Amino acid sequence: MSDSHKEGSKLPPEQQAIRDKCFHPTGRFIEFPIEDVETSIPARFEKIAGMYRNRIAVEMDEERITYEELNRAANRLANVILANSGDGNAPVVVILPRGIS
Repeated sequence: MSDSHKEGSKLPPEQQAIRDKCFHPTGRFIEFPIEDVETSIPARFEKIAGMYRNRIAVEMDEERITYEELNRAANRLANVILANSGDGNAPVVVILPRGIS
C-alpha cells in the first residue's frame, strides 16, 4: 500500500490525487521535512540538485537534462534577470521556447 493510502490520511480527494502523482527522485513520494518547508523553493531545489546531480530532472521526447545541468541553467537565467533588473523589485515575465534546451 502506498504512503498516500495509509490510514489517517486526511487530505481532501483532489489534494490526495495531486499527492499521488508527486514523486521524489527516488521514485516514491517523500514529504519535505519541516525545515525544508520553511526554506525557499530555490534553496530546496539546490539541496535536491546537490544530492542527485547526475539523475534525470526533466525528460521530454528524446531530450534529457540532469539536476546539475538544470540547476546551472536556472542559475544562469537568474543571473541574467538580476543583472538586468536595475534596483527595482518589479515582477519579471520569462517566455521560453518549448523544450529543454
